Amino acid sequence: MIVLFQVVIPIFAIILCGFLAGRLSLLSFNSTSSLNNFVYYFALPALLFFSLSTAPVDRILNVDFILANLGIIFSCFLLTILIFKFIFKKPFPEVSMYGMITTYGNTGFMGIPLLVAAFGQEAAVPAAIVTFIYDLVIITLVVGSFETANALNKKHSEQTSFWLLPGMIAKSVLLNPINASLLLGIIVAVSQVPLPESVYVFTDTLGPAAGPTALFALGLGLSGQRSVVKNKQYQLSELITLLGLKLVALPLLSILFVYVVFPIDDDLWATSVVILSALPTGAIVYVFAEKYQTLVREIPLYILATTIVSVITISVFLVVMIG
Repeated sequence: MIVLFQVVIPIFAIILCGFLAGRLSLLSFNSTSSLNNFVYYFALPALLFFSLSTAPVDRILNVDFILANLGIIFSCFLLTILIFKFIFKKPFPEVSMYGMITTYGNTGFMGIPLLVAAFGQEAAVPAAIVTFIYDLVIITLVVGSFETANALNKKHSEQTSFWLLPGMIAKSVLLNPINASLLLGIIVAVSQVPLPESVYVFTDTLGPAAGPTALFALGLGLSGQRSVVKNKQYQLSELITLLGLKLVALPLLSILFVYVVFPIDDDLWATSVVILSALPTGAIVYVFAEKYQTLVREIPLYILATTIVSVITISVFLVVMIG
């Protein structure tokens, strides 16, 4: 119960402040984009770069940690595909989008800020590595599925897009500020290139703003989602299945992998994996839904539903993991 008051309640109180700011018209719903852009392009990259560039190399290249996360991703992604392929009769490559819904969490705008708020700056390192692994693997699986399907549906003479697949994946994964800051931080840490002290002062000053701003923006965004709730373009059975897979099955799989299959000695790193896996579906999933015109109407509701329910499930896993 002490954990609930010391960690969980303050974190969700910040989200509640954002929600109330929107409902009471203290800030407009449109302000959400501005706050998120600040986090995405400035504060969060600064936080991740500082955390990784100053981290010990042996922590960054922790093989068991990497293998555990790969096992979690592939297990849940495959389980989701099998369920939606054989039970809900969904076609390929649409099933891969369901896999993205159940495995791709809101690590950037919610997970990393939440862990830093709960455990301090040192939690940013495992959170950053998890974010990069999930981005690399899940985006590769989804882009690969849809582009392969597109290539197979065209005539042989028109299959040029298939050969552009590696470049498309690289662009989707690497050319965003979060992953770029991760890579740059890893390069600096591994190569031990000396940087001016002003760089570290700048990133260390700007980075801490990412957590509270992202959590506040999340609450503000939830305050303006009334139209999403009215959406009827979904099946209740599918929604319940996705909620169970994302918010219950994935965290339980993570517990199995980090404590049994690939035991992680550091409690903070193991806890970080579990909490990050319990996050709601990330908003980037909608970007890919629009790109491939798949589940465009349903995914906003799925994101909102997992976000609301995750308030309960994340609290439970936080209490269990550190209680």
